[in-house]
Amino acid sequence: MSAPAASNLLLIAARAPVPGETKTRLGASVGMERAATLYRAFLTDLAARFHPASSGPDEDGPDYDVGWAYTPAGLDFGAILADCGQPAPSGVRFVPQVGEGWGARQANLLRWGHDQGYERTVLIASDSPHLPREVPAAAFAALAGRDVAIGRVLDGGYYLIGLRGCHDVFTGVPMSTADAAGALIARAVALGLRVAELPPTFDVDEEADLGRLWAALAPDGTAAPATWAALHRLGLGPPPDRAAPGARPIATAG
Repeated sequence: MSAPAASNLLLIAARAPVPGETKTRLGASVGMERAATLYRAFLTDLAARFHPASSGPDEDGPDYDVGWAYTPAGLDFGAILADCGQPAPSGVRFVPQVGEGWGARQANLLRWGHDQGYERTVLIASDSPHLPREVPAAAFAALAGRDVAIGRVLDGGYYLIGLRGCHDVFTGVPMSTADAAGALIARAVALGLRVAELPPTFDVDEEADLGRLWAALAPDGTAAPATWAALHRLGLGPPPDRAAPGARPIATAG
């Protein structure tokens, strides 16, 4: 196998934006159709931001390859992105999520990146459409001298996990709990690995998170224009002065 052009791989974990199969916790409150439509806007914004073609003519492209880690397997995720108005340019990779449980799927995805010849692989969730490009860049920079990079979300989970090399950091870590990030860090430290933490942010899982999202994108939605338009079109989210606390846009690591 030939070595990849870049040393770094960014994978975006995503689901098919099908009502009743994605954003179900949010959909239980706002309706499955509206939740799936909003999630489709998340995918649109993330693709616009992280696909290589999103670099302007005077900007250097990102120092990493990009891939989509999708579920369910067998899906033509490229067609979904094209339907979102963001067809994947040449070089964007697609890899299905495989494994029983989210922990196993993450382990398999990060191992896949390593097996493909990447020195560092970073996996981000698709539940934070406001996430700036500087954050994965900061994760790769941190992994130049650390073994693990992680970014927490407010509910105790994490929106980003990255590895330099291949390490079993998921065994015994409870997924989708208030202690997931802390347990993963403890596991990594127990293995003698060096951990870098990135700035925390929030993800959108429940109706209460829409206030944070609204506030993070206000006043004009520049950070995630498709999501901003969908919030208004679908009638989701309170006015900015009633948004939930902890909604400041994510700071970038220095």
